[in-house]
Parts: sequence; C-alpha cells; structure tokens
Amino acid sequence: MAQETKRGLKDVNVHSAVRAIDGLVDYGRRTGLLGELDDIVARNSLLGAFGIDEPEPDGHSAGADEMECLETLSAYASEKGLKHLDLPPEKFVSRVMGHLTPRNSEVAARFRSLLKDEGPKAAVDWFYALSADTKYIRMDLVSLDKKWTAETRWGEMQITINRSKPEKDPRDIRAEGERRGEEHYPKCLLCAENAGYQGRPGHPERSNHRIVPLRLTGERWYLQFSPYVYYNQHCIVFSKEHRPMRVDGAALVRICEFLTAFPQMFIGSNADLPIVGGSILSHDHFQGGSWRFPMDDAPSAASWREGAVSVDHLRWPMTALRLSCSETSQLVALAEKLLMSWHGYDDPYLEVVSRDPASDEPHNTMTVIGRRRGENYELDLVLRNNRCDGLRPDGIFHAHTERHHIKKENIGLIETMGLAILPPRLESSLAEVEAVLSGAKELADLPDNFPHREWTGELLSRFGRLSPEEAAEAVRRETGAVFAEVLEDCGVFKPTSEGAEGLRRFLDSWASDWGLSLERV
Repeated sequence: MAQETKRGLKDVNVHSAVRAIDGLVDYGRRTGLLGELDDIVARNSLLGAFGIDEPEPDGHSAGADEMECLETLSAYASEKGLKHLDLPPEKFVSRVMGHLTPRNSEVAARFRSLLKDEGPKAAVDWFYALSADTKYIRMDLVSLDKKWTAETRWGEMQITINRSKPEKDPRDIRAEGERRGEEHYPKCLLCAENAGYQGRPGHPERSNHRIVPLRLTGERWYLQFSPYVYYNQHCIVFSKEHRPMRVDGAALVRICEFLTAFPQMFIGSNADLPIVGGSILSHDHFQGGSWRFPMDDAPSAASWREGAVSVDHLRWPMTALRLSCSETSQLVALAEKLLMSWHGYDDPYLEVVSRDPASDEPHNTMTVIGRRRGENYELDLVLRNNRCDGLRPDGIFHAHTERHHIKKENIGLIETMGLAILPPRLESSLAEVEAVLSGAKELADLPDNFPHREWTGELLSRFGRLSPEEAAEAVRRETGAVFAEVLEDCGVFKPTSEGAEGLRRFLDSWASDWGLSLERV
C-alpha cells in the first residue's frame, strides 16, 4: 500500500483478516498507541468495524508489518462488500488507524506533561512520532517525494517534487477565498472539528488526526502536523475561531510568543491575500517546524539599526528585511510599523500600488517568518503585492508565464524561504528532458504541447549531448535556477539598480512615517 495500490492478495478470508487485526493491535502496543487494556478495546472495535464476531484463539501476530495488515484488511473489506469501508486507500488507512489512535484528551495531557517535565523539544518530538505512528503523517508516501539541492546565484535552493499531495490551481485558491461566508462542517481543512472526522467526498478522512491546545495572545489556538510534511516536523498552528487569515501586529506577537514557548522551531505566516498567499486564506493560521531553509543563511546586503533592533536587507531574490532583537516588544513594535507603512505604500514607477482605485481592495501585504538565533528573535518580513493586469492576469509579482512549465502555483511561505514544492507532473516531464539531453530521444520526438519544449531546446544548445548522469544533474541544477528566477519574479523590488533605488525610497518613507533614525551600520 506504499504507493496506495493493493498488491492483489490471495486467500483473503476471516482468518487472515483476524490475523491482520491482531497484527495492528500488536503494532499499537509496540508503538505506545495502546496502553494497558486498550488492546482489548481496540481489537473489539476493529472486529466490529469489519463485521467479525470474535477473534481466533491463535490469532496473535507479533511483529507483523502494519502496512501489510492494512492491505489485507482493505482486500477483505472489498471482498465482503463492506460499503462503509469502500474508501480510497488513503482514507481507508485513516479510518482503520482511527481505532488505534488515543483520544484527543489523552494526547493533549501527554503533550502538556512532557512540556512541563522534559521541555518543548521532548513534547514536540513525541507528538510528531505519534502522528507518524497513527499514519496521520504518511511517511511511506512522503518518502516517495524526490528531493535535491541546486546551487543558484542566490545560494543553494532546496527542491522537492511532491508526490503525496495534489497541486492546487491559483484560481481555485482565489475562489475559496471568495467562499469564506459559506457554511460547511468542518468549515475548512484546518478547523478543530477535523480531529476524528470521517470525511466526505472532497474532504479528507481524519479519523486518526489529533491536535493539542496552545494559548497565544490570550486566545485558544491549536498545534497539529501537516500530513504532507514538506520538511521535518512541518506543523500548523491555527486559531480555534474560523476567521480569515490576517497579517497584523497581533500575528507578530503570536509568532514571538510561539518562539518563546518552542525556541527550537521556526514559525511563519503566509501573506493574507490571494495570489501571494497560501492555499488556505479562510482560516487564521501559521506554519512552522524544525528545519533550516536557504533563507536562514541569506547574507545581509545592507544593515541599519533602530534602537535595539537590527535591520538587514537580505541578499535574497524576494525583497526581504530581517529585524532582530532580544526584546520581543521592541521587535514587534518596529515590525508592525514596517507592516503598516508597506500597507499604504505606492510606487507606480515600479508597479507597486497599495489599493485598487476602483474597489479599494488592498494589494500590499507581507510574508512573515520568525525564528530564534541564540538570545535574539528574528522576523523576516518579505514584501508582497498581488496586483494583476491584462498582460499578467496571474499576478504582476508572480511567476512569469515562461516559467510556468516548472512552477505556476502561488509562492507561499515555504517557497519564499527557498524550498520549492513542485507538482508531481514534473517527475515524468523532466525525465523526458533528460532523455533528450542524453540522446535517448530527439527534440523533434517531443509532442508539440510538451511543456518544456522551448526550455529543452535552450538546454540542448547550451550543453549539447550529455551522459545520462550528466543530463540528470543538469536538469536538477537548471530546475533550481528556474525556481530562483520565479522567486525573483515575485520580488517587488528587483535585484537591479532601479529596484535598489525603489527599496531606498520605501525605507525612507518608512522612516519618515514614524520618525525613525535608521542608522546605517
């Protein structure tokens, strides 16, 4: 079931189903999902789910592979026509593993206990392991993602071809934002009500999903992990209240409060507007984790100081300012002033317009990333603008059309930090590019609608014929280069003399708005 396909099992009968159930119960004991007496309850629950009256005396299956057990049970449910278990493979796994997953109150109590007694790292590590053991995080699928690094003019970028989550079109994301007032249960994919929810067509199964409560700015928030984990401990921190995303002063305070509680992690906010935001705008949330991104190591191109706060313009393809200070109150105060100045800033010469003249809808916002570095708190504030025009309907500061063959989706928080999440369609199409470069196929053999046709011709002109190994390396490297160019497309002040002058004008405006000194360092 690693690739979400059954292998065609033979002799799937009650005996094999019972042994598979016993194998799962044994797995639950081994991983700590089931405590004392829980194995009895879990076994009975699973027997009932599969319409089996009683176990067999010799049904013990110590050490059985849990995925093989799930595969056996899936085949049994299909053979017996169990309609309530007639589910796509991923939903089937979640439904069955829900019978082994501890109650949410037990998960929260254990998390709080570890947080108090052993510290934040121990608590997060345990919750992450639990989420993998319950198969909420499908490590077997995540391991199929293709990953590499590529050196670019901006440093090393991290590239992933995602094979465990379907890509989402920017137009669909925009439509979702327009549907914010519609009622659903759960109202969105992030709402707390997803915990234990059995799903529906178009909404994922979450029987094995659990969350733990947090308190940020005096409000109830929750911590969960992403089932797709694009990087280590990829987590989501979301509001109890279903309300739209908002990047404001309160969001900056929440970021710093989270970093105080979990200093080993980073946390960030997608921009809160369509095109430049993430895939979910309807629910206030952050993303975080334990990972070092290329942006973390971006050098400073210019530095200033405002009181105790250091301000650095990062040498990065998108326009990013890093604020750093050991005192969160001073850091947040200056960052909020920067945010407010950007909200109202216009530079028509560089196509930066803060509000739509007809609808008054805002265009300027920020992607925000927070982390701890020693005693200091850091906030990386990335300037974003979501304007469109007739020539660029997907966004003026969005991936240009000639780069859509690699990346056409929104550039969110993760990509902003230098980790490309590329769609699964690229796996086979990039293999075709490699085949042309290695001489296994001719450029003329590619169909007219092949998305990389022009790019392949350019690479062939530059490199000529390569060995298969050289071709694979060239395609990986050049894919990274295109991704870096996509980030440049999204930057509001380009890495040109005109862009540098535009940034200077904005910084002068920010200083003027608030009477800042901004002493050059």
